[in-house]
Amino acid sequence: MNAFSMKKYLFSLLITFSFFAADAQQANPELQSLIKQSFNYFPRFRELEEGVKANEQRVGLAATGRNPVITGDASYTYVNPVAKVNFPINGENKELQFQPNHNFNTTLSIAYPVIDFGKTKLNVEKAKEELLLSKQNIEFTKAQLASQVTAIYYSIIYLQKAITVQDSVIAVLEANRQQVETRYKNGDALQLDVITMQNNIDIEQNRKVDLQNSLDKQRNLLSYATGSDKLPAGRDFDFIQLAQNTDAALESARHNNYDYIIARERVKLAEAGTAIVRKGTAPSINLIGNTGFKNGFQPEIMQYRYNYAAGVGISVPIYDGGRQRRQVKLAESETRQQEFGIETLDNQYRKDIEQARSDIRSNQERLQHTEGQISAAREALRIAQSRFKNGISTNVELLNANTNLQKVELARIQYEYQLTTANAELARLMGISYW
Repeated sequence: MNAFSMKKYLFSLLITFSFFAADAQQANPELQSLIKQSFNYFPRFRELEEGVKANEQRVGLAATGRNPVITGDASYTYVNPVAKVNFPINGENKELQFQPNHNFNTTLSIAYPVIDFGKTKLNVEKAKEELLLSKQNIEFTKAQLASQVTAIYYSIIYLQKAITVQDSVIAVLEANRQQVETRYKNGDALQLDVITMQNNIDIEQNRKVDLQNSLDKQRNLLSYATGSDKLPAGRDFDFIQLAQNTDAALESARHNNYDYIIARERVKLAEAGTAIVRKGTAPSINLIGNTGFKNGFQPEIMQYRYNYAAGVGISVPIYDGGRQRRQVKLAESETRQQEFGIETLDNQYRKDIEQARSDIRSNQERLQHTEGQISAAREALRIAQSRFKNGISTNVELLNANTNLQKVELARIQYEYQLTTANAELARLMGISYW
């Protein structure tokens, strides 16, 4: 094995290992339960399941092309005038009638396809590809719905954490307001200070109302997706952490993401359609036969008599004005279009994967920087509260310290949330069934 082949083998081995490692990672049990609950609840799946049943019927319908076709017919026809001729018989002229006026006919006909040069087989294969595509559409919808439920789940956690921070901010402001009111009563503060403090409390209360409104909307979305409006008990951003490089992540997407799986299936479906169109000029050979009762046979033309016929029929297309050739070119063009669609997915997914990985890296770095900022902001607030209590600083300094702590704590929650959503997006792109 040369050096290039060895590198290629090791790279493939690495990618294969990454698939197993990715599949082994799963979401927390609560998120898994919500996702599975959405699969059972969401009405779209019942629609897709009916589509699978319809395609199963189409497979059976296509296979009936090999079966004989039996038809029964019965008819009565009155004909007048009919051919007659006079013949001398025993010295007398007698009228001989070649067809009765009243014609009765009952017939049982059968046509059995003997050779169709693979047309039925190709139709069955195409129907099976359509059935497989309909099943893959269910899995694709599951992956999309799982991604939506995951986004809702962590949005709810983010909003709950943000509301907790907001409650803490309001509690600190309320305590500070009481101190300002006490100092105002003692003549050490202005009424403007009391009004300013109350105004800041009202601003933070409005922010909490906005957060609560957003939380209610996410609860409604959760109910829409899962049928349950109960808020999750989880409080942590604990989604699986992914560290694949771009090439490994893209290779995982090619194997596991249903965008790719469906795209490849559409290529197969287009190829099956092309094969069927190419068979359009092939002949077909059938055994044909019929049997029944009718009148009109000489010499007793009114007698109802049994009859039968059997034979072989062949149908050969000779000229269609170039229609077949154009249909083949159209089918081949549609197949190439589906093949180019996979290349388009490669380009799009590489971009999206790199963007998700970039978001992961940047938010990890931001979180590292935020820890020091939070420690510094808490210490600054402690000092500001002590100075304000001892009367050596103004409420402006206290408000600034409180605002700074609020900003960095919300920033940390925001970065944790963005890191989680970036990991969830990368998992979606890679096609990981983490539920």
